[in-house]
Amino acid sequence: TEIYTLSLHDALPISTIAQVRLFNSHPTGSALKTERLKALMGDGGIQECGYAQNCVEICPKELPLTKSIAAVGGQVMWQAVKDLFRT
Repeated sequence: TEIYTLSLHDALPISTIAQVRLFNSHPTGSALKTERLKALMGDGGIQECGYAQNCVEICPKELPLTKSIAAVGGQVMWQAVKDLFRT
């Protein structure tokens, strides 16, 4: 699994959030959970999602994207709180 650093000019494909949710829930993939969540905390990450659900309408695979956004958003929030108290 490759971790990408996001910048202001990068557009995060919405399916990436669904992939992060899948990888984080798998026992083998959870080893890199912290790194994935920190990548989503950066510029262009999950906070850039407008929650307009336009992605649901155009998704050709009918993925449960809004559920993934909500689940990963909660994971990102918990990771941010953990990071806050670790420093």
